[in-house]
Amino acid sequence: MNTPVDINQLLITLERDEWFSSCADELKRALVRDARLQRCLAGEALYRDGESPKHALFCVLEGAIRLSSSLHDGTPSLLVYLEPCHWFGDISLIDGNPYIRDAIADVDTDVLCVPIHSFTQWLDQNPKYWRDIARLSINKLRVAYQVIGEPGALHHRLARRLWLMAHGFGSRTKNPSTQLSVSQEHLAQMMGSTRQSINAALAKLEGLGLLVQGYKSIELNALNKLLNHANHLHLDEPTDRPQ
Repeated sequence: MNTPVDINQLLITLERDEWFSSCADELKRALVRDARLQRCLAGEALYRDGESPKHALFCVLEGAIRLSSSLHDGTPSLLVYLEPCHWFGDISLIDGNPYIRDAIADVDTDVLCVPIHSFTQWLDQNPKYWRDIARLSINKLRVAYQVIGEPGALHHRLARRLWLMAHGFGSRTKNPSTQLSVSQEHLAQMMGSTRQSINAALAKLEGLGLLVQGYKSIELNALNKLLNHANHLHLDEPTDRPQ
């Protein structure tokens, strides 16, 4: 169900995202002017892999969205776990091609949806702001380069991934969250590992005093120490990567 939004209150909420807060006021207003709020129940798809884009951009306002796909053997692969106030959908906005992942609500979730026709029309009339859309995509590309081919044992790679999640995968570097709502199963899908291996890696990080586990939640005790653990690798340790 799509509902109108209170623009002034919405602008205040969206300032939590560093990309949005860095944009010019004119672009901010254009993003929210025709936007609608969509409520997705837990497990419901916002969109599916292969669908033609109906919206220019999305932003999680409450809850969480999983961007995922299925491997050839049917095994689910979780690309990223998006929490407030993370913007996404920019790839299809830029190239006009169908979505390349499933976007699924992990819990009951509110998503801001920016209509594609009115917003792309506005961008064509104000082409200088395409650079800001490019910045949004480049920020994600930088994060992707950090996780592709990460070295080290699983607990090192998991430490880096948790650090990135705390920082909203680049969307809240100045105000990271130390409380993560994510299950071991989702972490396993995200890391291309098994739940048992993730459980052991989390136990190791917890034993080092870097985090505290809860039910589908993780409290990070010291982000700087977590990143130091990710970066200070022991070269004699196995990488835990599938051969």
